[in-house]
Amino acid sequence: MTDDIDLEAVLRDGGDGQFNMLQGGDDFTDILLDETLLDSNDSDQIIEDLLDDHPQLRDNTKSDELLDNIDSSVHQSTTSQTSSSHTLRTWIDITKSNYTTGYLPNEQVDDSYIRAALPVALKLIDLLVRPSHKSQEVQENSIKAENVLVYSRDETLDVVLINNSQQHPGHDSPSSSADDHNGSVQSKLFAVGLILYELFSTEEPLAGDLPPRSNTYASVQGIDLDSTTYDELPVLHHPPLPIVTSSDQRPQKRTYQSSQTGDKVDTCIAKLEGKGLPRSIAICTLVKNLLDCSRGDYCGDEAYSSFVDLRQDLLLMMNDPTRFLDDLQVGTSLPTLEICDKLYGRQDEEARLNELYQQFINEKKFKGVVISGGAGAGKSMLALHTQRLTSQFNGHFCSAKFEQNEMNNQPLATIGGIFNRLCELFAAEGLSPNELELVEKELENRLGDQACLLAGVVPSLFLLMPSSVRHHLDTASSCMNAAVSMRYLFCELLRVISSNSKRPISLFIDDLQFADSASLLLIGDLLFTTTMSGVSIFLTLCHRDDEESLVNTSFGIWLSSLSIFPDLKAIELKNMSAESVNTLVSDTLHLSPRITRPLSAILHHKTRGNPLFLRQLLGSLYRQGYIYVDLSISRWAWDTDKIEQEPVSSSVIALLTKEMKDLPSSLQLGLGVASCLGSSVKKEVLDILSKDLNVDLVDIIKEVSQKGFMTNIKGGEMFRFTHDKIQEAGMYYLFVWMVLILQLVRFLPHSH
Repeated sequence: MTDDIDLEAVLRDGGDGQFNMLQGGDDFTDILLDETLLDSNDSDQIIEDLLDDHPQLRDNTKSDELLDNIDSSVHQSTTSQTSSSHTLRTWIDITKSNYTTGYLPNEQVDDSYIRAALPVALKLIDLLVRPSHKSQEVQENSIKAENVLVYSRDETLDVVLINNSQQHPGHDSPSSSADDHNGSVQSKLFAVGLILYELFSTEEPLAGDLPPRSNTYASVQGIDLDSTTYDELPVLHHPPLPIVTSSDQRPQKRTYQSSQTGDKVDTCIAKLEGKGLPRSIAICTLVKNLLDCSRGDYCGDEAYSSFVDLRQDLLLMMNDPTRFLDDLQVGTSLPTLEICDKLYGRQDEEARLNELYQQFINEKKFKGVVISGGAGAGKSMLALHTQRLTSQFNGHFCSAKFEQNEMNNQPLATIGGIFNRLCELFAAEGLSPNELELVEKELENRLGDQACLLAGVVPSLFLLMPSSVRHHLDTASSCMNAAVSMRYLFCELLRVISSNSKRPISLFIDDLQFADSASLLLIGDLLFTTTMSGVSIFLTLCHRDDEESLVNTSFGIWLSSLSIFPDLKAIELKNMSAESVNTLVSDTLHLSPRITRPLSAILHHKTRGNPLFLRQLLGSLYRQGYIYVDLSISRWAWDTDKIEQEPVSSSVIALLTKEMKDLPSSLQLGLGVASCLGSSVKKEVLDILSKDLNVDLVDIIKEVSQKGFMTNIKGGEMFRFTHDKIQEAGMYYLFVWMVLILQLVRFLPHSH
């Protein structure tokens, strides 16, 4: 923190008669003189505090002029006291020398220098897009490299833009517009492009290599534009009049002007690329798209249209350089399309989960959430966010998933799997022998001779009460109602573990719409136990909200009964917005969101924002060659026309079935067989079936996994469908094959 700033002294010492302007005796003067000591090193905050306290100043013409002077004076006062400041040119020379590694030629730029220069570029853009108290925008004439000061204050890099431009003669008439004085957005973007060209190339641009910045002022880089004719000047603000040959023809472009400006821009970019930038493509593209703004109405589709987009691109390069700054590695083989596997557009839902989990940690009592949404909406991925939260607090996380085609008919097997894992984690907490003995006695008292009944579904119970379970296995036990007894035993086991565990416990149960009635009753009893007896767990439930599972079904009735639990909150997932789809596509293609926006609009329309459908469509377009690596520019590209014409069904299953139809027959067979074995299949099962079918199912399923239909887990010992809808599609396709085979059999001659 700097010393207190005497505003009166700052104004008096600022020169240019600034203090004399305060001698008018009006209300504005009195207010300023009252603010004698300001404990701040931020001139913008000083001004905003003044205006908040005295809102009448905002409409005072004289105040705007004075506030501009105060802004400049306070900046100069604070920076001179606490920082070392340099012009941009000096900063470039110093920084480049600091990052010289000794093995690069003098004309090349080191990778570390680019990392150091990016924050300077971002600070400069912040000056142009931040909210300001000033009544006028920064004038275009001020956006020059010589007006940029870079300084360090308290080990923090900052940038100041000196607004010292003078109005050009001929633009001071009453009829002059604000754009004439301040410059259009395009011309300002071009002016920033000149600065960033110098910043990243480390060399001052030669006047002859650059097109004129604008036709609103007389000279740039020493070029006298007063004598330049209109036809020789690349137009920014006032494009040439169209040439119309007949009333029904469209205007013809002045192509020779576009070519003149474009050639000079291309020359600049060629020189920038020749600097040997380690990350040449991203940086050169950014600068090129800024300099391309000099073409006015003739600029390319990727030219910048706002400082907001420019700022976002710089932030992406700084925050995720591997994706948005590093060049694609194009070697002997082309890079493959890797679709990002993370949540997009779920910030509000994640925030809600964070809030509920923090309440659970603070209050140490039951909290839960029910996540609903359509197939492929990302319910499971959102629910797994609780796993990350649990890990942050060093807790226990256990999960289970109900399957649509459950091959195991053992009752309560899915819930038993959760408790089996929970017993394992609890036993591994490192409790002392005395603590383990107390836990076993408590379980003995609560479970009694029915412990062996529970151990049949939860084998790891033996870890917590070894002697008791062994004893009861040798003793016959009976119960009047096994189903009711099992629900009671599960609740008591959860109560004991929760009360003795030193870590928070999170349970996750997925695809409730496929659960059997016995499991739903058990989950209901667990909810009653946790609510009534103060059991401290965090429970996450997921289910599909399609009409088939909710309307006039026992599951729908059971689901509606959950409203009686006040600590069980609901989160409903909708499809992704167009902006979220664009973020996913941008991350996947390693390109700026402003560049991928047209492609994302098409994909959002075809998929309606369904995450599963979107990922499958992206993979399909890549395999068909509609999304590809453009070797001429070493970045991802796409064929818009073919993607627009690509027919896409409204059903996720239809898309997957269509892709399966294009697979080789061996892969179709493998998918069909695997789909009949459940959501996952072990390698040893595939080996057995391979002998009977006389095919290598393991190799087939490995190839299926490479195409994204299944996932290879446990080092190749097990394969799991990436989604139950994919499994369902595989079963459907196998059914079609069986029907065809039966039809063929009907026409075959029968042997007698």
